[in-house]
Amino acid sequence: MEAIRLIELGARASLVRQLTGLEKKVVNRLYRQLVGSASPSGQMPFTDAWYVKDERLMLHASVIWKLYQQIIRHHYSPARTLIDVYQAYCGLVDTPLINIMRTYFVKSLVTIKLWHERDCRHCTTRYLAPVDYLGLVCYGCVLYFGHRCRHCGEAVKVQGRGRPLKRCDVCQHVR
Repeated sequence: MEAIRLIELGARASLVRQLTGLEKKVVNRLYRQLVGSASPSGQMPFTDAWYVKDERLMLHASVIWKLYQQIIRHHYSPARTLIDVYQAYCGLVDTPLINIMRTYFVKSLVTIKLWHERDCRHCTTRYLAPVDYLGLVCYGCVLYFGHRCRHCGEAVKVQGRGRPLKRCDVCQHVR
C-alpha cells in the first residue's frame, strides 16, 4: 500500500524500491499499472543547487524539515514517513514548490551534513541553510524584508519593474 501511495504522489520507481524494499520487477510492474507508462528515468537529485537558487524553495525546504522532525518521532517506516511529510506539506502550502522526490532529498541533505539548522536573527525561528550560507536571517525574513522597510516594517512601494524604492515613504529610512 505504501508503494502504491508513493507512486500516486509522484515518486519514481527507484525511490519506491529504496523505501519499501520491493523488487525492481514488482515496482516497475506496479508503476506501469498505476500510471500507464514506465517510471521516468534519470538520477535522484544529488546537489542542493536547485534549492538555493530561490529563497522560496529554501523556505519550503525548511517547512519540510520541520515536518520531518515532527513525524519521525512516530517511528513509522521510511515510506510512511515520506508519505506523511509530503501530504502534510501539500496541505500547509497553497502551491507546493517541491515534489516528493525533492522532499526526500531535503532529509538527505541534512543527514549528509550539507545543510544544518540555524537561528534567525529577526524572528528567532530555526531554519535550514547550507553550511556555507553566510546570512543571519531565515529565508522567510529575507522574502518579507525584501518588500518591507527594515526600520519601521511598512510596505515599501515599488518603482518600475517591481524594484523597491530606495527610501521608505513613512520613516524616510534609506535602504
